[in-house]
Amino acid sequence: MNAHTKLLTKLLNLLEERLKHTKIWHVSQPTAAAFNSTLPFCTDTMSLEQWLRYVFIQRMRALVDTGKSLPTCCAITEHLEMVLTHSEKNQIMEVTLAIDQLLTKQKLPPIRLLKQ
Repeated sequence: MNAHTKLLTKLLNLLEERLKHTKIWHVSQPTAAAFNSTLPFCTDTMSLEQWLRYVFIQRMRALVDTGKSLPTCCAITEHLEMVLTHSEKNQIMEVTLAIDQLLTKQKLPPIRLLKQ
C-alpha cells in the first residue's frame, strides 16, 4: 500500500466515524436492485446517506484492498452540500472535501484530519 492509498484509507475511516457520530451511518440497507442504478449517487434508488455507506465507502475500500487504480476525479462534496440538512454536515463535508482533493488534485489532507 502506497502513501496515497494509506491517506485515503485514513480518510475513509474518519468519514465512517463521522457518519456514525451524526447517526447517518444507521440507515437501512438498500435493496439489491437499488445497486443497479446508472445515475450518479444512485439518486433514483437510494438516499445519499445509503449511497455514502453502502456504495462509496465500500467501493473505495474495495479498490484499496485489491490494489486497483483509484479514481482520478472525485466530486462528492458539492452534492452533499445540496442534499444533507443535518447540522453536522460540515464535519462530514470536511472529510469528503479532503477525499475529493486527494483523488482529483493529489492534494494532501490537512494535518488536523490525519491526527484524528
